[in-house]
Amino acid sequence: MSDGRVMKNTAYLVTAFVGQKVLSFVYFTIIARTVGVDGAGRYFLAVSITTMFSIFVDLGLANVLVREVAKNRARAGSLLANVLGIKVILAVLTVGAVYITARILNYHPETRLMITIAGVVMVVDSIHLVMYAAMRGFQNLRYEAVGVVGGQAIVIFSGITFLLLHLPLYFLVVALLCGSTFNVLWAGLVLKKKFDLRSLDLRLERPVLLFFWRVTIPFALAGIFSRVYSYIDSVMLSKLISEASVGIYGVAYKIAFSFQFLPMAFAAAVYPAMSEHYVNDRDRLSQLFTLSVVYLMFIALPLAVGVAVLAPQFIALLYGSEFYGSVLPLQILMASLVFAFLYWPAGSLLNASDRQGKNTLSMGLTMVINILLNALLIPKFGPVGAAVAALVGNFVLWGSAALFMRKVIKVDRHRFWSAALKTAAAAAIMAVVLLVTRGRIHVMLLIPVGVVVYAGMLLTLRGVTISELRIAVDILLKRGRGVSDLVP
Repeated sequence: MSDGRVMKNTAYLVTAFVGQKVLSFVYFTIIARTVGVDGAGRYFLAVSITTMFSIFVDLGLANVLVREVAKNRARAGSLLANVLGIKVILAVLTVGAVYITARILNYHPETRLMITIAGVVMVVDSIHLVMYAAMRGFQNLRYEAVGVVGGQAIVIFSGITFLLLHLPLYFLVVALLCGSTFNVLWAGLVLKKKFDLRSLDLRLERPVLLFFWRVTIPFALAGIFSRVYSYIDSVMLSKLISEASVGIYGVAYKIAFSFQFLPMAFAAAVYPAMSEHYVNDRDRLSQLFTLSVVYLMFIALPLAVGVAVLAPQFIALLYGSEFYGSVLPLQILMASLVFAFLYWPAGSLLNASDRQGKNTLSMGLTMVINILLNALLIPKFGPVGAAVAALVGNFVLWGSAALFMRKVIKVDRHRFWSAALKTAAAAAIMAVVLLVTRGRIHVMLLIPVGVVVYAGMLLTLRGVTISELRIAVDILLKRGRGVSDLVP
């Protein structure tokens, strides 16, 4: 596939995911303001539990399907049919596990109903996930982009309609089901009309099943570890404190991690070059990794500092005084976001250098530490304790991946620490300006003020040049620049 088509496909999906993140954030904000802390807590809890279990419906099958369809498009129909057949079995088992878990944890009847409906959403989402995976194997992401944005728009329209009709809280999860159903119908139609996969049947062929069983284990383990440490805090909050505390924490979590598409997009652009340089040129690989970390640090530090400083204003503006308890958890989660950003280049490097097992080990270690810290801190500090556990967890994830990575390349420490100090200085000056002015200027006007102050100070301190900033933006926006522009 040509470089131009790669960039176009990536642009489709990145744009779609950005749009989906924005729409999802808007939807959750509307929910929180309308139903209050208790309602937001039950909604976020239902989604968190089923998202955590959703990995058991997939077990890495979608990732393997993309790779195998790309290798042999003629087998796409057979592979997809077998994956769908496997998913029927996994879906029944997983939905049963979700229902039993909700019963064992003895949630409020309305919460259990929401979790049950969310379990159905989980299954439907898993179906369209593999349909889109087949399209990725054909190296066409345009239709997936349409489905992602269209589905989220339907969720918002349905949810707002249900709120205006004053229907019970569980209809907010029904709105998610509407969006997921649209994606299945859309993906099925596209596969039949555009990719000539006219028979989307279910199969269970022994050779194919054995193949998937053998190759999906690393993907499955990584997915399980990642989902558990990302969502177990909400479950533990609901049982150790209250469902309302999940609403407080959920608001902070939604804001903080709505920015995670940025390092994901950058990593998606850098990963193929890392794989190539690992084989052909380790020096260029080292340069590429160092500069990737530096560029993400330029984004992460001011973002974390700016949102943390303006957190009281953001919470008051978006959610109201009822959610003021979300301010401190949000500030802590923004600090953890820095390590989440820095992890992506390290994780990508481990995968690119055939050390995905080390990456999985980092995730497993993070999951264990996160669960232990949540059990220790949540009873004493509630949502703040969960945020601290997330901060330590992301630090461990980044730190362990960085330790494993040192056996692959040598990082330019001078470049890293020089950039870190200059970035921190520029972000600190921006923080002072925002602290002085935040009571006098509307919070939405302070955002461009912070951007201008930070960029100006970073250029003044020579932490980055204008051309370097332009390259980073162009790579993220797919405007004709490739990762080769990073490394001379």
